[in-house]
Amino acid sequence: MRENMEAKSIKKISDAELTEAGFSYGRSLAQFIEKKGKRREDRKLLDSIEKADQVRIVYLDPSDSLMSGVEGKIIEAYISGGNVANIGDNLQKTEGDSLLYTKPIMAERPDGSVEFKKALGIFITRKKIVLSIKE
Repeated sequence: MRENMEAKSIKKISDAELTEAGFSYGRSLAQFIEKKGKRREDRKLLDSIEKADQVRIVYLDPSDSLMSGVEGKIIEAYISGGNVANIGDNLQKTEGDSLLYTKPIMAERPDGSVEFKKALGIFITRKKIVLSIKE
């Protein structure tokens, strides 16, 4: 009962705390997907994670012309990034009540260099992120 009361209590969260918690939540889900998924795009696994965690998981492919504004800008940033080896994960506000966590998926070329292929995207509601913050 106490946990239920705490979940319904009002919490004041700074933008920095929200961002930190969003990165933490996104990274833990991305790590779980990488560990459990034999193939990165195992839809059965992704569907079960989406249902259990109340998130939406997508793969952002540069060749997809139907991406929304934020998704397209993120892909553009990954593609045009200077030092591809140092590209990291990202967290962006989206329209509505969600944040989009993205993690680039790189492929190694025969010469040993790496190139950006696509990104794993996880849409997480602000509410879910706030409730994940432990006081």
